[in-house]
Amino acid sequence: MSVTAEKLLPLLEKLEQNEHEQIFKIVRKYTSDFTRSDTGVYISSKNLPQECLEEMERYITFCFDQRTLLDARDADRSKYEKLAKTGKV
Repeated sequence: MSVTAEKLLPLLEKLEQNEHEQIFKIVRKYTSDFTRSDTGVYISSKNLPQECLEEMERYITFCFDQRTLLDARDADRSKYEKLAKTGKV
């Protein structure tokens, strides 16, 4: 199944600034056709090859997977901190 820019857009909007910078590095591997402004970088998704969109999707999936993992670790740490302080979970 092919990845579309329309599918990626709502996911891209949920990324942090440093993650956007990594996405831009991926895009630059495939095209130098972009516009910079004071508010950001603009890229026409029409010119991006499928391979680029797939690499972006893999990176976005990695980012969300890492967030989920970190959130679970934070929850575990909080539980153990509470257990250490109170003896109860």
